[in-house]
Amino acid sequence: MFFGFNSAVKGLLASQRALYTTNHNIDNANTKGYSRQEIEQRATDPFRMPGIGFLGTGTEIYNIERVRDSFVDFKYWNETAPLGEWEVKKNNLLEIEKLMGEPSDNSFRKYMDDFYSSLEEMSKNPSDISYREPVRENALAFTRHINETAGRLMDMEREVEYSIDMRVKQINSLAEQIGGLNRQIYSSELDGRHANDLRDRRELLVDELSKLINIRVNESTDGKYNVSVDGISIVDHLYVNKVVFKEDADEGEKITWENGGLISMRSGELKGLMDIYEGNGEGNSYRGIPYYLDQLNKFAQGFADKFNQVHGEGYSLGSNSPAGDFFTYDSNSAATTFTLSDHIFDDIRNIAAAGNSGGAAEDNLNILKLIGQREDKFFFTGGVSQGTPDDFIKSILSSMSVDSLQAQRLYGTQELIQKNIEIKRSSISGVSLEEEMADMVRFQHVYIASSKMISTMDMIIDVTVNRLGLVGR
Repeated sequence: MFFGFNSAVKGLLASQRALYTTNHNIDNANTKGYSRQEIEQRATDPFRMPGIGFLGTGTEIYNIERVRDSFVDFKYWNETAPLGEWEVKKNNLLEIEKLMGEPSDNSFRKYMDDFYSSLEEMSKNPSDISYREPVRENALAFTRHINETAGRLMDMEREVEYSIDMRVKQINSLAEQIGGLNRQIYSSELDGRHANDLRDRRELLVDELSKLINIRVNESTDGKYNVSVDGISIVDHLYVNKVVFKEDADEGEKITWENGGLISMRSGELKGLMDIYEGNGEGNSYRGIPYYLDQLNKFAQGFADKFNQVHGEGYSLGSNSPAGDFFTYDSNSAATTFTLSDHIFDDIRNIAAAGNSGGAAEDNLNILKLIGQREDKFFFTGGVSQGTPDDFIKSILSSMSVDSLQAQRLYGTQELIQKNIEIKRSSISGVSLEEEMADMVRFQHVYIASSKMISTMDMIIDVTVNRLGLVGR
């Protein structure tokens, strides 16, 4: 008699649990990393009635599964690392471009133009102190601009170093969190059911980790979860292999594993930062901050040496002995120490304008040579930056422009690829409120119908038990 009643109760409970799942989806529609969950429902085992056949016994919900495509996740993690790498390079190269100040009134060329313009004015009246003063001031402005640019590049290098250290700590923190979730998930799934919300939290951490460094994810059939970097596990189920940023006496600062082995990074934010931090352009390596610092050092040293060579052949105002150097620098850090010689700074009459002994007042032969140097095609020789001082600056700016444009283009391409994958991922795992509302109405109707069926069965039982047989009493 109670057979149909039990079937109706099962339908009521099934629709109720389906509504709970729908409610959970709606609540987490805006939760980052959440995957839509679906109930898996089936008919319960039928009851065999002799002579009649199998009578249905109702329904049950046997599993709640999250909607996720592992192949789309693989593609997402595979493409996120290059996105992080080129985003870092793009942003840092834009900062270097700003430091160089091209084109603007605060550029190398502007300071160099002002310096040579003051030399040309001085050549018109080399004996007048008022014509010599602008030469000293513009020379100081020119050297200070190089000093400041080099100093800012060094500050930027320290900032990148700090960013690398922070990324390493972030990678280790994410790896530890993933390992901790592995433990929770493994213990929660001993009965064969999936811990959906815990798995979403773990995949969200993997999303963050995949932008920092190139990773591969593998889950074995026994539920053990492995995250590796170029074949070496950073998370091996419960074990975490930490990353270290340390200084090597021979090779400088490197990213290694705890045991000292080098990490082979192919992409990711950490790879981009390391290229910016240590890329010197040698052997087809990336052109990072060291490359541009080295170019500034070469420019400062080469400009000072060439200018000093001609300046030393001339004579100061009223002098019978050749003049000394115009510029000075420390060969260990030419760009940051490039400045005027003390005897020029202290006395502008020591600027060697004259080409003949005695330093006659109107003798401007040597200063004309100094001015003509700017057009000397052999001012700088060797390397890709040979030519005039302007050619050298153009070469630096051209390299920087090419690198920056490449980073912007590759980042733009990678961003487009990533957005397409995100759209596909969202279409599979994302919560659609319209669909959930439709499901809610559908499950609500089933719930109401099941409750009416229970009421109907209750009436049948009441009549059968309490009223049957009362007729005729």
